[in-house]
Amino acid sequence: MLTINNLGHGFGDRVLYKDVNLKINNGDKIGLVGENGTGKSTLINILNGQILSDAGDVVWDKDVKVGYLDQFAKVDENLSIYAYLESAFLWLLEIEEKFNKTNEQLATTTNEAELNKLITLSGKLFDTLNEHNYYSIPSQINKVASGLGVADYGMETKLGTLSGGQRVKVTLCKLLLQQPELLILDEPTNFLDTQHIEWLTKYLQEYKGCYLIVSHDIPFLNAVVNKIWAIDMQTITEYPGDYNQYLRLKEAHITQHNKAVIAQQQQMKKLEDYIARNGVRASTAAQAKSRKKTLEKLQDNQIFEIKESTPPDITFRYKKIDNRVLIVVKNLTIGYNTPLVKGITFSLLNGDRLRINGFNGVGKTTLFKTILGEIKQLEGTININNNIVFGYYEQNHKFANENWTPIDEVSFYYPKLDQKEIRSALAKYGLSTKKQQQPINSLSGGEQCKIQLCLIGQSPCNVLFLDEPTNHLDVKAKKVLASAINNFLGSVIFVSHENDFAQLIENVKEIKLDSIKE
Repeated sequence: MLTINNLGHGFGDRVLYKDVNLKINNGDKIGLVGENGTGKSTLINILNGQILSDAGDVVWDKDVKVGYLDQFAKVDENLSIYAYLESAFLWLLEIEEKFNKTNEQLATTTNEAELNKLITLSGKLFDTLNEHNYYSIPSQINKVASGLGVADYGMETKLGTLSGGQRVKVTLCKLLLQQPELLILDEPTNFLDTQHIEWLTKYLQEYKGCYLIVSHDIPFLNAVVNKIWAIDMQTITEYPGDYNQYLRLKEAHITQHNKAVIAQQQQMKKLEDYIARNGVRASTAAQAKSRKKTLEKLQDNQIFEIKESTPPDITFRYKKIDNRVLIVVKNLTIGYNTPLVKGITFSLLNGDRLRINGFNGVGKTTLFKTILGEIKQLEGTININNNIVFGYYEQNHKFANENWTPIDEVSFYYPKLDQKEIRSALAKYGLSTKKQQQPINSLSGGEQCKIQLCLIGQSPCNVLFLDEPTNHLDVKAKKVLASAINNFLGSVIFVSHENDFAQLIENVKEIKLDSIKE
């Protein structure tokens, strides 16, 4: 389906990858992995033609049908969800229209030769519609829309009224309904809750085509892929099997490589010693000269130890609070014009770890914004201790100016910090010197996450609100974030669709909003 020849790409003097040679063949179910900022989304954009690579070429089979999940795709906001999903079958709708016109002509045609042509054409069109299950389109749409939770929005709802996350889910629905030979999905689970991830997992396991998926959701990858493309050390390496097998093979490769490094260093040391001892003696000068040539060849082709990259250092500063009860919520009803959830009752105590759970769209983010006072509650009471200082991580990143650099952004919110302190803070959270000087809108989703976490980490607080903080974060950063939450002396309320991340948090209590939704 796809051949990648000698691919190379970078930004300025920073190389992402070079001399990459890969193929996608029938039956491939590929997971694309790598740390934040290594070029996963860039590779996807090269494959779909949005970015021109610096070197090499990408050759598609001329007949392959490719579907790409674009989280920023523009849509007709006046379309209903159903009409938008139905457009996945546009070519069949056009055939059905032609079929109806042909039958209308049949009813009025008297010429026998023309009549026979129309009968033949009508039969072919009808066979095409049947072959591609045209008459089951409504049930196909309902199946996928229900599976991903889109049906809960109301199928006549206009696209323009949907949130960014809801619109991505609708776009994913349409893509799955189109059933291309090759699916390209960039972080498809970011806006899905556990139930819908399970549905998508089963759907992909039964999918007859191929796919290439960018994801940091390890259980999801383990369930759906049979190959891993790993971006590391300025190249992309293919590994057979799931993510866990990739880790084992990568570890074995690093061990073998580093043994070769030690052996080469020992050989070079012996050559250097021999040359130093025998280079000036006439009887051994020839041998020393020969060994010097060998040493020079080794130096030209010297291999170096593979070292794991340093994970970010995420910490949250604590502002002491002596009160035991921090937030008390009683019989709370949340929503905008109409209620989303009624009867929410809970207390947040000093030091609590509280996970807000529930299906997508139930109101988890709305609950956060209601407690924080951004949205007025419809009913019930919220009592907040006067000494609380909040730290709030929003699911949809909001920056003062996306054209600014991360340095500019931190400086805007913390003008008392000097340049050295800002650079040090950003480096601590995983932003390299070069990334600190790039516009925020040019950075990966994971790098933007780290900027947000850095901003929160500069101000002491005693209650953290974290809304899907693991979206876009790589595996190392997730583990560090979990450790930072565990080490934080204050209270934490968080939303996460990733159960494996939630299990890393100690002493977690849970509120399931869908269990109290009317």
